Amino acid sequence: MAGNGIRIEHLSKRYGSGDTAVDALKDVNMEVAPGEVVGLIGPSGSGKSTLLKCLGAVIEPSGGRMLLGDDLIYDGRWRVTDIRALRRDRIGFVFQAPYLIPFLDVTDNVALPSMLAGTDNRAARTRARELLRALDVEHRAAAMPSQLSGGEQQRVAIARGLVNHPPVVLADEPTAPLDSRRALAVIRILNDMAKAFQTAIIVVTHDEKIIPTFKRLYHIRDGVTHEERGQGLSIEAEADAPAA
Repeated sequence: MAGNGIRIEHLSKRYGSGDTAVDALKDVNMEVAPGEVVGLIGPSGSGKSTLLKCLGAVIEPSGGRMLLGDDLIYDGRWRVTDIRALRRDRIGFVFQAPYLIPFLDVTDNVALPSMLAGTDNRAARTRARELLRALDVEHRAAAMPSQLSGGEQQRVAIARGLVNHPPVVLADEPTAPLDSRRALAVIRILNDMAKAFQTAIIVVTHDEKIIPTFKRLYHIRDGVTHEERGQGLSIEAEADAPAA
């Protein structure tokens, strides 16, 4: 998708008021370009979860600005009229657990967000199959989630996060339960998908296996972000073996 990916400026979030107020986010600045994957790291209690909820329009910030693509979506208040539609149509989510719907096959699991957005069922399933093909799991298109391996389930979850062509995807600890080879395979997939679909992807992680692969990192401490240059180590060699 053309545009500026995602940009946030001086974002803040305060819980409570008066003497009991807690500033979970104080001055957060972040910019992720289309086609780029960046890491978001920080200790427990640093504000990562709050930031992710703000980026995902799950909670409302207290101040600052957020731009999604070329559109200003928050500037002291929400600038969109339908927050649920914003989350559904323009923000993709990939979680630590795949959260696939057990009674839907793989194709319908991926197509569902597009159907909910009003896309014709046939077109939604066609888009789902294209993504499954890109992620090398098209041969599992008719399978039920219980028939998939853990690695296959995560690929299906990534396809679902991309199905509505979102300008941004938020991946919350997507490699936490995986061994090194499978974790690196997931990161390679996210990088490939970011480039293929010009999606800005933010990966929240504690996983030391993947942190060296990022070219850019945002480290959040006490509610403030600090941009760091990552090592950008190649993920090709160790991730080449097929993931289960």
